[in-house]
Amino acid sequence: MTTKRIRLGWPPSVNLMYRSIRGRNILSKKAREYKAKWEGQISGQPEMGPVKVTVILHPPKNFKYDVDNYFKMPLDLLKSKWFNDDSQILDLRGVKKPKDPRKQGYITLIMETL
Repeated sequence: MTTKRIRLGWPPSVNLMYRSIRGRNILSKKAREYKAKWEGQISGQPEMGPVKVTVILHPPKNFKYDVDNYFKMPLDLLKSKWFNDDSQILDLRGVKKPKDPRKQGYITLIMETL
């Protein structure tokens, strides 16, 4: 079994990831900036078989965050680096921890092969 772990900055929620321009959905400026900043931090060869991904959220402040709204951007960054396709994820979990005392917020991603 292979396990990979990485810590990334607080991602934009799925609600902030896209903007509609002339009927086309494009990545928002915030999402493009996040992708540019963190994409290079993820390395590795993609796994070919089924995987389990755990997303541990350390929010920047005390707020009612919906855990599932923060999966999309990090999982898109992992694609082609840790796995080839979303359909390989057989187990996806989100865990919300207490707020980050530095008030920046971050996430920890853990991928395990099954």
